[in-house]
Amino acid sequence: MRRSILLATAATAAALAALTGCDGGDPAPSVAAAVPGAFDPAQAVANAGKEPYAVSVRATGEPDGGVITARQNLNTVNTGRREQKRADGTTLEFVTTADAEFIRGHDASGSWLKTRRSSGASEFDFGGFAPLLLAQGPAARKGMETRDGVPVYHLAGHLGLEQLAQASAPTHAMAKVQGLTGIDLDQWIDAQGRTRYVEERMVLEGKAAVARMTFSDFGPAETFDAPTGTIV
Repeated sequence: MRRSILLATAATAAALAALTGCDGGDPAPSVAAAVPGAFDPAQAVANAGKEPYAVSVRATGEPDGGVITARQNLNTVNTGRREQKRADGTTLEFVTTADAEFIRGHDASGSWLKTRRSSGASEFDFGGFAPLLLAQGPAARKGMETRDGVPVYHLAGHLGLEQLAQASAPTHAMAKVQGLTGIDLDQWIDAQGRTRYVEERMVLEGKAAVARMTFSDFGPAETFDAPTGTIV
């Protein structure tokens, strides 16, 4: 139910065992000094903090038109709150705590349904994908940009099933279920190595599909308690 919009097809990411740079002996492209706040993406990823943090996420899917807004903890146990507005006008709410997941909107009662926690990392954890893109060499390094006033580095490339398997077994399994042979991924990271924007492109049932995500309002990790109200 939670994965009914497109963005869930490449959602879960796990860190790679090792961070690699450019292929072979090709030198890494120099960071353009003219771009304010320019930084080396490989260094940013290698030095990314491991401490837990919370982030707000807005995700949209095309052509289905679904929208998800969420507040999510990353670099820690998967906990958070999200709201999924579907193209048919219905809304699903999710609260993931340390020991359960709660869903509202599954029926007309307005009650919260208590379920088992989903396994694996958060669907908004893209930390494992930046190393995959960096490992593709200079072609994946699209350069510095400034978005919403923040200097970000644009990485892009195609990730096949084998590469998805390296990052996350659940993501790999889901891609196979969807009949995907891979995804095209654009990822923008900041100087702290955190994901700021993501764009996924794929073909589902013969149709082009795009999922876009924006990450903002970074802060300390938060506690997400079970929702109040009737639990069934």
